[in-house]
Amino acid sequence: MENYQKTKYVGVRVKESSTRKHKGKADRYFTIYYTRERKTVFEGVGFASEGVDAKYASTIRSDIVKNIRHGTGYQSLAEKRELEAKRQAEERFKKETQKRKNMPFDKLAVKYIEWAKGEKKSYRDDESRYLNHIKSALGSVPIKDISMIHLEKLKRTLQSKKGRYGKKLSDATIKHCLVLVRQIFNKGISWGIFAGVNPITATAEDNENFLKIADNKRVRFLSHEEAYLLLSDLKSRSQQLHDICQLSLYTGMRMGEIFNLNWNDIDLEHGNISIKDPKSGESRNAYITNPLKTMFQEIKNSIPKVRGLVFKDRKGNKIREISNVFDRAVEKLGFNKDVTDRRDKVVAHTLRHTFASWLAMQGEPIITIQKLMGHSNLEMTLRYAHLSPSHERTAVEKLARDKHKKVVNLKTKN
Repeated sequence: MENYQKTKYVGVRVKESSTRKHKGKADRYFTIYYTRERKTVFEGVGFASEGVDAKYASTIRSDIVKNIRHGTGYQSLAEKRELEAKRQAEERFKKETQKRKNMPFDKLAVKYIEWAKGEKKSYRDDESRYLNHIKSALGSVPIKDISMIHLEKLKRTLQSKKGRYGKKLSDATIKHCLVLVRQIFNKGISWGIFAGVNPITATAEDNENFLKIADNKRVRFLSHEEAYLLLSDLKSRSQQLHDICQLSLYTGMRMGEIFNLNWNDIDLEHGNISIKDPKSGESRNAYITNPLKTMFQEIKNSIPKVRGLVFKDRKGNKIREISNVFDRAVEKLGFNKDVTDRRDKVVAHTLRHTFASWLAMQGEPIITIQKLMGHSNLEMTLRYAHLSPSHERTAVEKLARDKHKKVVNLKTKN
């Protein structure tokens, strides 16, 4: 071959490079050649600058020739390189697998929260639950080691933990935390980071009560008289709080939806409120009745510029939670006196619950109530069904009224 020179080793040649330098001289490129299946095969081994010399090239050639003779192993340099690349890939895979197995839960959780920021509207809830309730218990534990023992201990810790205002965490919050752990592991599985059965799923299968919580659905709603008394008392304390509560009472809007409400969402001319990005994920409309139309008009007349948020805190920012003035009004009216069951207590959410209850009591269809409430599924709305006038009872009572009518037996003609 042109410009190649023989070396003292059989089947090894060398060529000086015209473009590469090594140690101040032209770099040297080594090749080998051998016979395989009656054909001469030429293959390049590498440059001297890469650590290759004639002896190294000869050793490789000798191995190839021996393998050809015995019909074993790699029978070309290309095959050797392919096998080496495969071996290195397997080694890297083993190291990555071991690395993933030893990954602390915190690293997976942080990755999940970063993903959630772009995919879930509720990512802030996930982040808060992880940082405040889960990280201290599971954050440093390798994901491969998290088992039923860790998860049951986490649940017991949450059950004894106190949240804001010194109150114990609700059963719903505890379940949200456990479900979040499950979601993080599910994502880890789909990302190929975690291999195996989701430990939350395994624990729930072993202990059927692990993810079950007590029924915490609120059953208390206001009578029309109570609603009037509450709104009247709130008006004497805070006009804005009165307006917020009246809006929830007459539209069923969640407090979060009201705090997010923008003047661009309100169409007084057509009597519509556009509720965007609600908890259920599906936007909906609320309807402006005469009391609300008057309320919005009065708010507009009291502010210099009608733009941005409808309701703001004292600094002009978005309201984060209902004022404790609400609790003081409820306390004065005695609505929660001697009430120990939280489901029977009057809270801000009671206004939304009252809206749905009043609709059911006046005979509105459950489907209509579901749409107005923005419930993602009908099951959530069926809790109000017992308040609806009973058509079944009416049918039975009608039958009883007709009991004295003559019963006609119909005979089949032959």
